[in-house]
Amino acid sequence: MITVNDIVITEAAILEEAARHAADPNPRLAAGHELVLRELVRQRALELGLPVDDDASALETVLARDVRTPEADEASCRRYYEGHPDEFREGDRVEVRHILFQVTAGVDVQRLRGRANVILAELHRDGVAHFTRYAREYSNCPSGREGGDLGILTRGDAVPEFERAVFALPADSLAGELIQTRFGFHIVRTGYKVEGRPLPFDEVRERLADWLEDASQRRAVHQYLRRLVGGARIEGIPMEGAESPLVQ
Repeated sequence: MITVNDIVITEAAILEEAARHAADPNPRLAAGHELVLRELVRQRALELGLPVDDDASALETVLARDVRTPEADEASCRRYYEGHPDEFREGDRVEVRHILFQVTAGVDVQRLRGRANVILAELHRDGVAHFTRYAREYSNCPSGREGGDLGILTRGDAVPEFERAVFALPADSLAGELIQTRFGFHIVRTGYKVEGRPLPFDEVRERLADWLEDASQRRAVHQYLRRLVGGARIEGIPMEGAESPLVQ
């Protein structure tokens, strides 16, 4: 049983919420974290005399009252732009194949990583000419049937963590290390690569400001939720490292 400031979160509620976290390594723990955070927000809304018609409206009204983030000014935008030049380019293209070792509910992540590293070492030993065969045999991605072929990627086609690693690789190369993303572990091979051009600051200023403000808001919300957790009496669940789809 989980309690939040003496309010009980029932086992039935946890099981119902866990169904929405099936892809998480520990669906029940993720569900418990989510329900605890929702309850803390609900209690804070009541304390402030704000409406609590549903979770979304409670979160919106509480955050509007308690969380403030600054606008991204010219200087902060320029600092980010100059510090991350690879994120502001167009025309970059790279041919990519991959082998995915997918992280699914209940999987032993360290064991999966170890297996992926063994396969990577074997592929380096056997040579990239065998990549297609390895992809068909080991990949959890549908592209495995096509030898891991993802086609030609441009910036923005893939999740950021995959994109950053792939575009950092030389053409016609097999990555020396696994690439880890939210989906799992990837063995990656590049084909031909085309270099594009950097985008001028004035072309990206507006969308960069929006992105920085959104990122700042998300950080502020996570910090705020952690403060709510720190000031509450929570029993029946560890809250270390709790994250919440409420703010993602």
